[in-house]
Amino acid sequence: MFDIGRVRLRPLRKEDLTFLEKWENTREVTLYARGDPIVFKNSQEIEREFEEDLENDDKQNFIVEMRDDGKDIGIAHYKKRSGAVRNADIGTYIGDKNYWNQGIGKEITLGLCEMLFYHKNFDRLSAWSSSFNKRSHKVLKKVGFKKSGRARKSGYLFGKRIDWLMFDLLREEYMSNREACLENILGEKKVEYENSQCKLTVESE
Repeated sequence: MFDIGRVRLRPLRKEDLTFLEKWENTREVTLYARGDPIVFKNSQEIEREFEEDLENDDKQNFIVEMRDDGKDIGIAHYKKRSGAVRNADIGTYIGDKNYWNQGIGKEITLGLCEMLFYHKNFDRLSAWSSSFNKRSHKVLKKVGFKKSGRARKSGYLFGKRIDWLMFDLLREEYMSNREACLENILGEKKVEYENSQCKLTVESE
């Protein structure tokens, strides 16, 4: 498990799939969460994907829960790419709409960056977002991602062809701005988080 700010990232378990079935059949969630908006999934499809991911060492799925009451609110994941550079694609969504517009998405994305850059020494992270998903763009930019590509008119939504945007972040960019990023996003919880990381470092030695 990985605690940061108000959230905890823990490995996805089979009993969590009921949450996924609910979230991934909610129109607003699928609209802003996924590469293919408004594509609904039944329980068999969700379970099949879960079983396939268990066999894939390059992908890790997390349930996002609130630390104060343990409520499950969303998903975070990363998938490693092959090659000499340690590179991964990341994705997140908040499935419980009661937790939208509270800055929690930034904490989840920051958690993935801390996990992959600070602890696992990845070289580069990338994320894709539809051109209309301004909220996602703001979250990524707040953590330091930069828009680095555009797949023009590569999808359909509301009867129109839409673009997909790629954002990326290099390890050296993140690490040079890490302290300010932790301060801006975690606020008063920054000290608590840093103390927990110091404790982990001591325990691992």
